[in-house]
Amino acid sequence: MEKNLSHVSSFTLLGFSSRTDFLILLFTIFLIIYVFTLLGNSTILLAIYYNRQLHRPMYFFLGNLAFLDIIYCTVITPKMLSTFLLKDKSISRMSCVMQMFLFAVLISSESILLALMAYDRYLAVCNPLRYQSIMTQKLCMRLVGGAYAWGLVQSLFHTCFTFNLSFCKSEIDYFFCDIPPLLKLSCSDTSVNEVVLFTFCGFNEGGSALMVVVSYILIVSNILRLHSDEGRRRTTSTCVSHFLVFSLYYGSLFFIYLKPRSSHSVEMDRVASVVYTVAIPMLNPIIYSMRNKDIQRSFQKVFRSLTAIIKLGGFPYMLCVI
Repeated sequence: MEKNLSHVSSFTLLGFSSRTDFLILLFTIFLIIYVFTLLGNSTILLAIYYNRQLHRPMYFFLGNLAFLDIIYCTVITPKMLSTFLLKDKSISRMSCVMQMFLFAVLISSESILLALMAYDRYLAVCNPLRYQSIMTQKLCMRLVGGAYAWGLVQSLFHTCFTFNLSFCKSEIDYFFCDIPPLLKLSCSDTSVNEVVLFTFCGFNEGGSALMVVVSYILIVSNILRLHSDEGRRRTTSTCVSHFLVFSLYYGSLFFIYLKPRSSHSVEMDRVASVVYTVAIPMLNPIIYSMRNKDIQRSFQKVFRSLTAIIKLGGFPYMLCVI
């Protein structure tokens, strides 16, 4: 009979592998990815903040996406990196609670934010004459604030339901504290937790994905009606990047959270989790800047400013250059 560890003070993150040489390789790879994630998303934030031409709804949402990517990969990656090198792979109960809570807030908010970005592109492409009057600064701030607030509410439910369980094991066969691997440690009945998880994720991710799909169906139908090849090219270039991010992000989320507990494979879930916790935050700046000339020009402006700072020294000079 397994020991009841409902009041366990810490968990152990087993991570990816116990092979030392493989762990060092993983540490190097994920550290490089993490550094690029921070640099890429920080550059997007700087580019949007200092370029007044980018003070538009589309870039306001993109800036918030970059901010979320910085925070939620930071919630996961540093602890994951420490488990690659340190023998002590434990995480305290409170740290596990906070990691899961923050992660759930951020990932739920990002799902809604991607849907808002799709709606913004729909209005810009299909209703350009009313776009400025509809997507006002006040509405954008309310929409983003609502996304964060809903993420907070959803996370509170998940965290409370998960950590009210009794745990029979303390070893998490995963690289961070997430709901599915924690449910596997429980000796309590987790059927209610699974219903809550499926309901919230189905409503949040499913509803957001539906909004994105509908928006892009309308956008594509509008593009097909354009007579100008140049108009088609420009409209397509503004939407392809977002749809690519959407496909990767929602595909991995659906794979993990919207399936029965019995069908979960730790190895496959781990790979899917790496996609949306590590890979996508790094890829977002690349994908969004690759086809966006406004972002590329703003990047060049930021890099010129940073180069001037390095040559001349002094923070006040940055304000004059930018």
